[in-house]
Amino acid sequence: MFSAARILLPVSLSVLVLIYKYFRSGRESEPSEGAVLNRIRNGDPALLEVIRNLDPAFPSEFSGSVDGPLNPPSVPSPAPGSSENRSGSNLTLAASSAAQSQVSASKGLQKKKSLVKAGHYQKKESSIPQPRHGDNTGVRKEQEIKQESISLSAEAAAAQEACENWRLRGNQAYKNGDMSKAEDCYTQGVNCVSTNVTSRSSLRALMLCYSNRAATRMALGRIRDALGDCMMATAIDPNFLKVQVRASKCYLALGEVEDASQHFRRCLQLANDICLDRKIAKEASDGLQKAQKVSECLNDSDELLLSKTSTNAEHAIQLIDEGLVISPSSEKLLEMKAEALFAVRRHEEVIELCEQTLSSMEKNNLPAGDQVSADCSELSKYFYFRLWRCRMIFKSYFYLGKLEEGLATLDKHEEKMSTSYRNWRTTLQSSEPLVLVVRELLSHKVAGNEAFQAGRHTEAVEHYTTALCCNVESRPFTAVCFCNRAAAYKALGRITDAIADCSLAIALDGNHLKAISGRATLYKMIRDYGEAAKDLRRLVSILTKQEEEKTYLCGTSDRSISGTNVLRQARLHLSKIEEKDRKDIPLDMYLILGVEPSVSASEIKKAYRKAALRHHPDKAGPFFSRSDNGCWKEIAEEVHKDAHRLFKMIGEAHAVLSDPTKRARYGTEEEMRNAQKKRSGSSTS
Repeated sequence: MFSAARILLPVSLSVLVLIYKYFRSGRESEPSEGAVLNRIRNGDPALLEVIRNLDPAFPSEFSGSVDGPLNPPSVPSPAPGSSENRSGSNLTLAASSAAQSQVSASKGLQKKKSLVKAGHYQKKESSIPQPRHGDNTGVRKEQEIKQESISLSAEAAAAQEACENWRLRGNQAYKNGDMSKAEDCYTQGVNCVSTNVTSRSSLRALMLCYSNRAATRMALGRIRDALGDCMMATAIDPNFLKVQVRASKCYLALGEVEDASQHFRRCLQLANDICLDRKIAKEASDGLQKAQKVSECLNDSDELLLSKTSTNAEHAIQLIDEGLVISPSSEKLLEMKAEALFAVRRHEEVIELCEQTLSSMEKNNLPAGDQVSADCSELSKYFYFRLWRCRMIFKSYFYLGKLEEGLATLDKHEEKMSTSYRNWRTTLQSSEPLVLVVRELLSHKVAGNEAFQAGRHTEAVEHYTTALCCNVESRPFTAVCFCNRAAAYKALGRITDAIADCSLAIALDGNHLKAISGRATLYKMIRDYGEAAKDLRRLVSILTKQEEEKTYLCGTSDRSISGTNVLRQARLHLSKIEEKDRKDIPLDMYLILGVEPSVSASEIKKAYRKAALRHHPDKAGPFFSRSDNGCWKEIAEEVHKDAHRLFKMIGEAHAVLSDPTKRARYGTEEEMRNAQKKRSGSSTS
């Protein structure tokens, strides 16, 4: 035992001195203190305790090993008042104690191994105090936070990669011209990134997807959706000038010039501050000029339309077309153009404009959401784009005389709006009272037709007259009512009244074939073959023009057989009338006044006064004089000319029949003509 001590003591002292000097030197080129201490501690715990007692500056955090807590054997503390940096005797004593402790520890280790082999170490191990659960709670929480952070980082990286992949696919589809596929790809990319993402790279990928989808939606004509994507991209990076310019272009395309100008100015300011290339600044500058031009077009066109003249309306159409080149989706410009076209009576173009732009405007208006309440004083902006188009289409059909088509349009729109806006019909009728007028006009027309077919001609005249009293602003419809009433007058034997109505119908609609043919027949009945020939020539001219148009559009093989037969009969009829006109046959005076040849002079005078009062040129067209749209002023000349001719004819009939001598001579001539007609009829048979 003593021999072992003599051997270990010098070795322990030398090792102790070397290690102690090492820790006190603090050289950075050597291994760290922790690494050396762990190495020593795992090899000889007793020696580590000696070093701790010798150096007060020894780090206390190395009280446990890297693999678990350290439970060193107890070492007696220095006596109170003793110095830890005494002379070499104390150091020798400490080294001796350390050597003894090392030997004791070595023996204890051997004893542990024997106990483990014997199966008795487990009981002693259970007596060693274990660390409490709360001692490692903070460590575990820190580890959980780290793991969660690593998991989120991995998820963000995966989302970013997926978003980038979808964006690249969308770019390729956009390049190939497949806009629908490109939009779907960008949408997939947007959906890959979570809304609560904070990764800078992921946000940039999301921003680019929003920006590219905005460009795609602009190409698809969905400007409002594109603007929404621009706003999302701008919220991520307000200094991304490319999407700022794109948002400005969306505002400009929608005709919202104030917002467009504001965003273009912001782009110019940002471009100057960030000192980017001139391309962005030039686009913003050009866009600002375009916005100012659209604003001028709006203001100038509005002033021109207020004058309500055809010349100013045509000028306004030119200005509006210039504005629509820049802002093709501007609701204000489109509505103003429809009003201008309506003012110059280009009703077919109004209908075409409204129908062609309806679907695109449905894309560019915000979703309606909840239904608008029934008591709202102003129609929601979500439905106004449909309301004004519906009104303009209906009014255009009305002025074209197609009242049934107009009501069918209202029913179609009402069917579409029934689920979104329950009070659509009420709102439309309150904004356009003409709807109720049209329904009333059609009801009177239908009633008049039914009465005429049933032979109740007086009742038919009353219904047609009531319809004419309601409204005469629709020229074609009014012409139809006049023509139908003329047929009822003809059936009642009131030829002059029938001629007057046909003349009014022709003045309203110069291509009304039924009225032209009907007046030719009426003139033939009173033996005014010259006027009858004029109407037949007009009829042949219109029919020939129609056949030529059909041939040009459809070809010779598709020409209507019925139209060709009508034209042939009209020409044959014209040749016969012209032959009779050359015979200079006098008019049928009794038929003009609407009396029988056997009536007295007083009855002839009474019939004349009634006809002269009814068909005086100054009283012709009383319905048109009530119209507020200037209809009477435009057709007054033609109506007055026809009325003057008819009034002169009535005066001639009265002059002959009111004079007994002339009446007797006229009666003799009439008998001779009738007898000759009978002989001609017998020989022809």
